[in-house]
Amino acid sequence: MHSSHSAVRPRNWLKPVLFLFVATAATLPRVRAETSVAVADPVVMTIGDEPVSAREYRLVMERQVAGVYGYFKQTQNLDDHAGYWIETTGENGPLARLRQVVRDELVRIKVHQAVAKKRGLADKTTYADFQRDFVAENARRKDEHARGGVIYGPPQYREAAYYYIRLGDLVYKLQESLATELEPGITEAAIAAFHEKNKGEKPLDEVRLKIRALLATQEAGRQLRALCATARVETDPAALRPLVPRVDAK
Repeated sequence: MHSSHSAVRPRNWLKPVLFLFVATAATLPRVRAETSVAVADPVVMTIGDEPVSAREYRLVMERQVAGVYGYFKQTQNLDDHAGYWIETTGENGPLARLRQVVRDELVRIKVHQAVAKKRGLADKTTYADFQRDFVAENARRKDEHARGGVIYGPPQYREAAYYYIRLGDLVYKLQESLATELEPGITEAAIAAFHEKNKGEKPLDEVRLKIRALLATQEAGRQLRALCATARVETDPAALRPLVPRVDAK
């Protein structure tokens, strides 16, 4: 898989040479740092135009492990054992199922991030951007705690917890934005049909606005799920291969 991401008028001959040397020297550490990060956290999957790095994949994967264990325990009474997470268990084995549920979850995440970015609700969606914000948020909380300030939530976030808190906030804002846009298109017939099917104590005139908002929210969810179902996904099998919950000693 292949991924992509002033003129100065000198008074003498020495000035442009010095300028070039200083500019080059200043950029070298940054270039080396970015290259190091890219090597340490390579892109392993692309969903639409959104990259998924190895660290992001692993974070999402670790959240899905318990569910896969539970599935195989319930359906096959299969307990954990050496070799549980190896490719030779086949296309119906634990690792294959884990890969699929992680893929589905990442598609959901990246589609929501991409749409939110297009609608101006997010401007940074890469995992590197998230990590910078994560470090900054914990630093802010530490500083606020040291000054005796009020902190809502834990003194320090764990990375996975903060990732999904941020994601939940983004999904909520996106659905609200889409629903508001879709509300004018909700017909009176649809509202009346919903009210008839879900009869309550209140007359239609009192709940019309709430039903309209609910139907718009449901339609927003359907549109987002449709985008997930048709998302273009490209993976790098070689980069994904070492990303497993556990490697058992041979």
